This record gives sequence, C-alpha cells and structure tokens, in this order.
Amino acid sequence: MKKFLLRTSLFFAILYALAWVADLVITQECKKVQAAPYASWNDIYADRINSDVIIMGTSRAFVHFNPAIIDSVLHTDSYNLGMDGRPTDAQIVKYHAYRRHCSHKPKVILYELYGGSMDKSNGYQREQFVPYLKDTRLWKEARELEHFSIADRTIPCWRYIGRKKMFKDIIYYSKHHQDDLYKGFKSHKKSWNGDRISAIKQLNYPMHKSRVRQFENFIGECTKDGVKVVFVYVPMYIEATQKTTDLKGIQNTFAQIANKYDIPILDYTYDALSYDTCYFYNAQHLNSKGANLFSTKLSHDIDSLGILR
Repeated sequence: MKKFLLRTSLFFAILYALAWVADLVITQECKKVQAAPYASWNDIYADRINSDVIIMGTSRAFVHFNPAIIDSVLHTDSYNLGMDGRPTDAQIVKYHAYRRHCSHKPKVILYELYGGSMDKSNGYQREQFVPYLKDTRLWKEARELEHFSIADRTIPCWRYIGRKKMFKDIIYYSKHHQDDLYKGFKSHKKSWNGDRISAIKQLNYPMHKSRVRQFENFIGECTKDGVKVVFVYVPMYIEATQKTTDLKGIQNTFAQIANKYDIPILDYTYDALSYDTCYFYNAQHLNSKGANLFSTKLSHDIDSLGILR
C-alpha cells in the first residue's frame, strides 16, 4: 500500500512539474507575440507604455486613431488601447492593468464612444486575458466578465486547455511575421464593402444601466487620478448613423456624464468623412486612408483644446 501511494504521489508530482513547465513555456511564447490581441497586453506587462495620451474604446478606437499622426501633430507620445469587439466593461479591466503595471501616468485619455459601448462583453477574443491570469487583480476583474475559474489561475496549463486559436496564433507569428500594429493601432487597407449595412434595417444598441454606472465610476476614478478625459464620437458611414435607433438618447447619456465631470466632447458623427465610402471598409470602420485623415483632424482639434500644453 505504501509503495502504491508513493508511486501515485510521484506520478502526480511529475505530472504537475511537466504541466508547470509547459505552462511557463506557453506563457512566455504568448508574451513574445506582437499581434492583436496580445501585443498591447504584452506592452502593458513589460511596462513599455510611457505615453501622455492613451486611446480607449472599441474596434473604432483600435482602427481609427493612428498614434503616429497624433504624435506628429501634438508632439506627444500616444498609445492605442482600443479593444476589438469589446465594450467599456473589458476596456476598464485593461486600463486598470495598464495603470498597475506601467509606471508612467497618462495626462489625457481619448475615449471613443458609441451605442455599443454600454453593452455587456460576450466573450469575444476571451483568450487575450489568459496569459496574464496570474495577476490576481486582473483575474478577479476578468473573472466577472469571462467566468474564469479558480483552476484557471491555480492549476498549471488548465487555462490553456482547448485554446486552439491561441496555439495557432503562437505558431503562426513565431514562424512568419508580426502583425502590422503600431503602438496598439491596426491599419486596414481595405476597400468598401456595404453588404452588411444594406441588409440591416436598424442598429439597436442596449444601454445597460449597470454598465453606465460602471463607466461613470471609472470616469470619476480618472478625474480623481488627475487624468483628463475627452469623449470622441468617431465618423461612421452615414447609413449606419441613420439606422441607429435612439442616437439622441445614447448621446444624452454620455452628455450627462460629460457635464458632471467637465469633459469635452468631440463629435464627428456628421463629419464630411461620413458621407464617402472611399474612407471606409465597412459602415462602422474607417480604412487606413480614412483613419489617417480622421487622426489628423482629431489631433488639431485636441490641440485647440489646449489640454496638453
């Protein structure tokens, strides 16, 4: 019996050790990937973001705000923390990780907002949190959104089980090339495709009260931390704007928060860019040409506010 217990214990000890080593190797490989959605997280945990201007928001922030242009116009250092397919609940989790692990505090946050900002996260690109779950604060915050278990944090390799896409990304980017990201920004050299917006009669965006409260609390945190916030409504193709239900009500919700915390609002909803498909690759996202023009215009408008002087 003693031999059986000894052999069983030895077996599980070896299994645990192998799992621990495998977990370490996979995590280190993830932290080498300079492609979305891992690149900005890796910059956060390596304390490589030393920017005065931080860009936050959804995929529209991710592909609309070009830090190269913003930096050249404003003579500053900016970084894009925009999250593809993620509303404010996940964005706030990411920002908290950034403030914990990056020593340089930003002066300004450019926050891209639209109707979908107050939705609830649906698990899209959930794998982006996985390599960093040893961070207790991140695990606690992300657990509420992503339903990560205690096992994901404590058992070696458990968090990587079933992550086929993650392994494919690691293998691909280790053998081929890194993504064409620049300081978190993704440029898309695509031409217009309006099939999806043409097939939609209405764009309905839920404004969850709990997410609005969470977002308002976050703005209060930034204000207390001495970080200036600017709300930005980016250009979308006019057909998408016209099909958005209760656009006025959505913007009124954000206006109330802006008034409470003295936040400027830069509104490009009906900008000239919004009427020309040559600047978009779909109804809600600018292509590289449109993003560069928008970033230039935005930078000059930020300069006119005088908040970086």
